[in-house]
Amino acid sequence: MHAVLVMGRYELHEAIRNRWLLAYGALFAVLALGLSLVGLSTIGAVGLEGYGRTTASLINLCLLLVPLVALLLGSTGISGDRESGALELFLAQPIDRSELLVGRFVGSLAAIGLATVTGFGLAGVLVGLATGANGGLQYLAFLGIALALAAVYLAIGIATSVVARSRIKATAVARVIWFISVVFFDLVLIGAGAVAGAGTRLLAALLLLNPVDIARVLALLLLDSSLEMLGPVGGFLVTRFGSGGATGLLIGALAVWTVAPVLVAIAVFDGRDPT
Repeated sequence: MHAVLVMGRYELHEAIRNRWLLAYGALFAVLALGLSLVGLSTIGAVGLEGYGRTTASLINLCLLLVPLVALLLGSTGISGDRESGALELFLAQPIDRSELLVGRFVGSLAAIGLATVTGFGLAGVLVGLATGANGGLQYLAFLGIALALAAVYLAIGIATSVVARSRIKATAVARVIWFISVVFFDLVLIGAGAVAGAGTRLLAALLLLNPVDIARVLALLLLDSSLEMLGPVGGFLVTRFGSGGATGLLIGALAVWTVAPVLVAIAVFDGRDPT
């Protein structure tokens, strides 16, 4: 555990020094504040509906930016160390390979979390002041979803970094994964529903294959559990498992998506030469 914490602190320090991660935090803060100001300007007329619209916009922003940043940060870790020779230096220390990977995961997640919380936090102050404690508590739930999504794609990025032999290949694969998750997968679901006539049960099963869609439905479920807003797939989950059961299922799916890539990365890393 001590080795994991030491590696985590090192990775956090290195990640914070990355200018693009700082740029992500600044960009996220600016966009979140802008969306909040636009959404809160309607609160006087529509009450908490304005808060819901603001939060939904922030979630859409998270679904685009958080997976990309997490994938790029994770994919450049081990592959970058392998190219620079730092990986051999790390492995020469009294640290297990699994501890190295877990430490990098913890440190990188802390860095992404810090940048995301900063952006969310500034906007959250405005939302909380305008909507009261209830709005603020709901807002914290959405922050948790953003951090969970970051953990998922950071884990996938680290697995990509271990499997790929070079940093360029790892980042290329990371961008492909982002495109499939954010853009292509939704087109597949639409095509399956419209062309192939797939049933709601099958679409719900397919949804669990994409963490971005899991996070989106979970966010909508916390925002408004009405079947009209959730759509056919979300409505099926609520009807089948209840609101609490659907929430638990989606959270569990995100947990599996986080743990599984880390375990795969550890298994591959343990059996591979560091060079």
